[in-house]
Amino acid sequence: MTVQPSLPVWKLTTPLWCYLLQCFIATLLLRIIFFGFRALAVVRGDFPDGDNRDFGKDWTFTHAFWECFKGFSPNKAHADLWLNALIGFAELAAYPVLLKTGFLTTIGAWLALKTGRWMERLEGFAIAYFWLVRYVQPK
Repeated sequence: MTVQPSLPVWKLTTPLWCYLLQCFIATLLLRIIFFGFRALAVVRGDFPDGDNRDFGKDWTFTHAFWECFKGFSPNKAHADLWLNALIGFAELAAYPVLLKTGFLTTIGAWLALKTGRWMERLEGFAIAYFWLVRYVQPK
């Protein structure tokens, strides 16, 4: 008779909706910070123009911020379609569970898959650990 390995059991110490809401708020705050810096770069002319050399020319910070933040810009350099935010949200929600249940190799493997951009993802890991990990407890 073979015994099937089971996954560690865990629980949240806060309601799921509250946990996910905090992940969403953290994701939104990070997006605001990152695109605030990107808007500064656009206004200064330091951000790549892509295929449109007039993109961002004579824009105010507010206009540049909104154009970058909304994710659906006509300029490909500023159109992320919120994909980074969705991945960041999933990471923020998953990292505390993976940390508390001992699946550190899973996090390592995920970061290894993203080696080209691993430094950008460390902030999500840090937030997940220092802010959200307190809500996940082993049973």
